[in-house]
Amino acid sequence: MNENKVGYSRFWGVLPLLMIAALAWYMQPSTLKFEAQGLNNLPMILGYLILISLFVERAIEVFLSAWRSAGADALDRKIEIIEKKLKKIIDSHENYRDAVATLEYQDNQNNLELVQTTRTQYRADSRFISQWFGLGIGVTIAFVGIRVLDNVVSATSLSGSQQTAFIIVDIILTGAVIAGGSNSINKIMKVYNSFMETTVKRTKA
Repeated sequence: MNENKVGYSRFWGVLPLLMIAALAWYMQPSTLKFEAQGLNNLPMILGYLILISLFVERAIEVFLSAWRSAGADALDRKIEIIEKKLKKIIDSHENYRDAVATLEYQDNQNNLELVQTTRTQYRADSRFISQWFGLGIGVTIAFVGIRVLDNVVSATSLSGSQQTAFIIVDIILTGAVIAGGSNSINKIMKVYNSFMETTVKRTKA
């Protein structure tokens, strides 16, 4: 069973590479040139993306709060009630072991574990919705014209299907970056700053 899963994983990993290789052989795509100021403009581009990501994060927070907060609050309240019952059972017995051994305690403990599992799953579902909702907003923002690659490389020489493919890749990439949130973009900016500092030191040396 595990060997079959590994085989499927390898297949789906290799298939996109084969498809891209076949398209490259068929289309003979042109090579893009980097913009002269593309690297210097990158901090400004990332700064704009951080600002946009902050707006997107806030919009998702409001959306999820209106949709999911009532369910989360209800589960948290159930956990609080059960925990109080458990504490009351323990306080009513002189010995902790005697309290834990009672049927009432065990039933409440089982209920607590069940509700906690439900709460964990609820939180995971909210995070899943947030990620996909963020990706949808990010892709939409990129679709209307705010993109990364188009500001870094010169795509004026492209035409036809290669130009279309470039736009699609740019939209998906920009949408994914925005969906990653402001913290992820901050990490990219830190890597960029580190790279530039190292480059300047080597140049001075």
